[in-house]
Amino acid sequence: MLLDALNALMDIWVLVAAVVGIVTGIIIGAIPGLGPTMAIALLIPVTFTMPPIPAITLLLGVYQGAIFGGSISAILLNVPGTPSSAATAIDGHAMAKRGEGGRALRIALYASVAGNIFSCLVLIVLAEPLASMALNFGPAEMAALMFFALLVIVLFGGGVRLDAALMVLLGVFAGIVGLDPIEGTPRFTFDSFAMENGLQLIPVLVGLFAMSEVFLKLFERHSANQGEMDIPEILPSKVRFIDMWRMRAKLLWSSLIGTFVGILPGIGSTVPAFMSYSLARARSKQPNKFGEGADEGVAAPEAANNAVTGGALIPTLALGIPGDAVTAVILGAFMLQGLAPGPFLFRDYGIEVYAIFEALILSSIPTIIFGLLLFKVAVHVIRIQPRHLFPTITILALLGAFSVNNSLVDVWVMLGAGFVGFLLRRGAFPLPPLLIGLILGTPLEQSVRQALLTSNGSLDIFWHSNIALSIFALTAICIVISVAISVFKNKRHQGSSDV
Repeated sequence: MLLDALNALMDIWVLVAAVVGIVTGIIIGAIPGLGPTMAIALLIPVTFTMPPIPAITLLLGVYQGAIFGGSISAILLNVPGTPSSAATAIDGHAMAKRGEGGRALRIALYASVAGNIFSCLVLIVLAEPLASMALNFGPAEMAALMFFALLVIVLFGGGVRLDAALMVLLGVFAGIVGLDPIEGTPRFTFDSFAMENGLQLIPVLVGLFAMSEVFLKLFERHSANQGEMDIPEILPSKVRFIDMWRMRAKLLWSSLIGTFVGILPGIGSTVPAFMSYSLARARSKQPNKFGEGADEGVAAPEAANNAVTGGALIPTLALGIPGDAVTAVILGAFMLQGLAPGPFLFRDYGIEVYAIFEALILSSIPTIIFGLLLFKVAVHVIRIQPRHLFPTITILALLGAFSVNNSLVDVWVMLGAGFVGFLLRRGAFPLPPLLIGLILGTPLEQSVRQALLTSNGSLDIFWHSNIALSIFALTAICIVISVAISVFKNKRHQGSSDV
């Protein structure tokens, strides 16, 4: 199947899609305030008429490029283009201030490619076996698994857990709108025939992540004027293979952290970036250099946050459970292409899926080429203030929402989701738990009700399954770990306060 998939890649449009996606992603990632989630949400309607392999390759190229592109503004401006680049800024900007910005950018690029290749290889190895194992899952097991995924998002997604829980519940309740999945009766449709299909995923996510950003900047009084920021000069520099080889252990550990933390739903790429940075500093023979421009301080977080790409795709494709906000959007793109993520994906569309995996690895070549070529261009790109791009973003959002079903109802849903997202962001509520709750809410309800129908309403069906019991045990372990971490943090905070 891998060879058949490689033959499927012998299409010029796949290469064009990969290059366009990577270049677009690098540019968007380099502009502070934008990010891969917004970019992919806006580009999904563009892929409607494309074949599956070039369409998904384009979107994943944007994902890869944007994660690396965020390091450009982080290194040169000390303003992370994406949240996961915040750890890179610590040592990267310190290197830029002493005239080594070019070296820092090259280290970030090579480490990004290394992390991406590693995670893609893990994706190829683990995704299909995990999907095959999921074929043994019935409604009770799937309900337990999706409940575990939502709980992990709340416990370990970062921020205030109560806020994350409220957002998950809001997303689940939003998924109730439409026809009952079992009985087929309308719910919360307000006698609107168009609403019987429920809140369509694409208009909602375009509104949450694109239009909410437009509304946020529109009402933001004190926006940063990045055009006036001083950008250090990029002096000629080289990074030899031996320089990266000396950091091979740190790159491996960082890639491992990024890949396997990325598998956990809702964690994202920021947490593994800081985890790998801390580990690299702890294992360094010269930890005092960290914060002052250490090569490892740039390589470790960049390898980790790019490794999340492949890791987050593992549960997304094998189980239909998105690993983060970006893969939640990509999950919608797979569904629109007729490639429904889940246990049957590899059985029914194995060649297409493996072709996409191989395209992810092979796209590392154009990533290096165009990454090196775009360094000079990026200096000018990051001077663009996001507010100058928002008229174009608004037009793309309106057209994208309308093109899903050629319906004005979807446009109003998109605008409504944008306004709700604006209010939630102003209140510092996290949006990814809401989106993942919306995606998993309907299948969770359907699985629970199917399980209860099978058992004539008895909850014993959940306790008589070894798989479901194992998942519930893992859920309990996660709760204990979360409580222990909270207690430890409180004690440390009290100790520091006493001092």
